[in-house]
Amino acid sequence: MDNKYWIIIKTGEAEIRALENVPKDILSNTLPLIEITRGRKVTKNKIETYPFEKRLSKLKDIYKGQTIAIDVTSEESLSSPEVDYLYSPDSGYKNWINFLIQLKNENVFERIIPAVLFNFEDDNFEENITKQIQELASNFNTILYRSDISDENCYDDIELINNNITNNNLKIIIDCGYVPQASYQNVANKCIARINNLKSIITLPCEYIAASTSFPNNVRDLGDLESDTFSISEIDIYNIILQTHKDVIYADYASINPVRNDTITMARGWIPKIDVPLDKTIFYYKKRRPKGVSAYASTYIQVAQSVCSDLRFPHNLNIWGINQIRSCAEGGIPSASPSFWISVRMNIHIAQQVNRIYSI
Repeated sequence: MDNKYWIIIKTGEAEIRALENVPKDILSNTLPLIEITRGRKVTKNKIETYPFEKRLSKLKDIYKGQTIAIDVTSEESLSSPEVDYLYSPDSGYKNWINFLIQLKNENVFERIIPAVLFNFEDDNFEENITKQIQELASNFNTILYRSDISDENCYDDIELINNNITNNNLKIIIDCGYVPQASYQNVANKCIARINNLKSIITLPCEYIAASTSFPNNVRDLGDLESDTFSISEIDIYNIILQTHKDVIYADYASINPVRNDTITMARGWIPKIDVPLDKTIFYYKKRRPKGVSAYASTYIQVAQSVCSDLRFPHNLNIWGINQIRSCAEGGIPSASPSFWISVRMNIHIAQQVNRIYSI
């Protein structure tokens, strides 16, 4: 078993900022599944492009010399022509294969675990998938299959993979995406059933990873209080699965909801909020700006002060995210953008989970 903690990360700025500030000794205990998503918009000669290479190169710096897994987003809102190019099924997904081989030849990462892509709009679906799997198998030791918990057709995909790779290892992520607090028991049971079924089909050496997140897209989904605490129920899901399948590995989305708010315009602004992940719970404080005050800075200072005076605040955790909250409470506002505070939360969450998982 290489790693006890997988994190699913999109190539977004908030994620990259969080990861750039995670100490190397903590980061080396994580295995990232990098999900390629569109980059920032660039307009040249009235043509809009969304290149992702710049963000990917930052992730190369962050995870240099480590093992990574890599996939392409299937979330339409996070896609772009550059991302769709990798999804093209032509000639056995040759764009994806060429991209991966080039990445491998750069020798940045210790190992690359590529995901099998599935383009269901392909007329020659089976033929191109088969060719892709064979190409991946001949270039990489380990292959990843991402099994969406809501996809009942995954068993056909698995048959294809199982029949076309012989000397490779397989890793399967049972991906539950966002799981509302109330339904974690039900989702855990679905995961157990899925793994039971997969184990009865697969003949290859295979490792199972269970991934989910309980962090809502909008904290109002949990309640509208100025402060609240909620449980990190991805841990509960994992612990239930573990009772039946001892060999499963824990994964999460590093406290970031898989569905993005990028397209939402905040006409009325936002409510300054700071989250603090602990090992099994997250607490937050938030506060509206006073009427007539246009700047957010002074409100963020007040929120940070409330956070720091909470007895649960992990003062002994000496990492970037905690230091940003402390610095804000002392009046030095690091940033008044919600995206910055998402980075702070993610940075703390990763450190807390590494501490929790590796001290068990």
